[in-house]
Amino acid sequence: MNITPEIKKTIRKHALEENPKECCGILFQQKENLEVFKCANYSENPSKHFYITAKDYLNASFCGPFRAIYHSHTSENETFSENDKINSNNHQIPFVLYNTVKDSFFSYDPAKEKTVELNKNFAIGKSDCYTLVKDYYKKLKITLSGGNSLGNDWHKKNPHLIQELFNLNETNPSLPIEELGKDVPLKKHDVLVFEFRKGLGPNHVGVYIGDGTLYHHPRNKYPTIEKLGKHHLAKVCKVYRHKELNE
Repeated sequence: MNITPEIKKTIRKHALEENPKECCGILFQQKENLEVFKCANYSENPSKHFYITAKDYLNASFCGPFRAIYHSHTSENETFSENDKINSNNHQIPFVLYNTVKDSFFSYDPAKEKTVELNKNFAIGKSDCYTLVKDYYKKLKITLSGGNSLGNDWHKKNPHLIQELFNLNETNPSLPIEELGKDVPLKKHDVLVFEFRKGLGPNHVGVYIGDGTLYHHPRNKYPTIEKLGKHHLAKVCKVYRHKELNE
């Protein structure tokens, strides 16, 4: 499902018009295009929850096949609630979330139990897998060093770059990071290093955020939160852990 800039603009406008209430609506397919059907929020507590009536569902169903349900958050909360995920899973329809405070968009795919940040286009050195790890740790008030300035073909220019980045952080006396083996029991905030093609060295990193979940930025895609599956674990070549994060 492609959430175009035009769709984002329409959802954003709807959300700001309804603020401080959460807005809600339905994305439906009309021929080649994705379109927006705005709904009224009939929740008893519309600043924190949304409720779409059966009448709106019925009226929207005449427009075209449903592709997603959208709603807004008017606080700094950028995460789907457990109730959002349950409803998305039960109806097997993706959810889209817009945060009015941070002007950010997210989608949740029930088929893959995956959350995607629809805000950061992949760009080496600016918005890539290592940058995501640095940004994640920055929120924990931990500053990691280094970055990728070698461009899209960095692995050809320096296949040891990821190792060198973590070597740089390991030697920082104020940054107690340790290198662990690939089979160590994972703890929240662990950095996972992946070798997707055996023998070619590390080429991707992500963060384990607990509950069997991986947070990472795949190449040429958006940042993603998804279940850490066997296919991921099979590609882990080492783990880095910050000694002072006792999760």
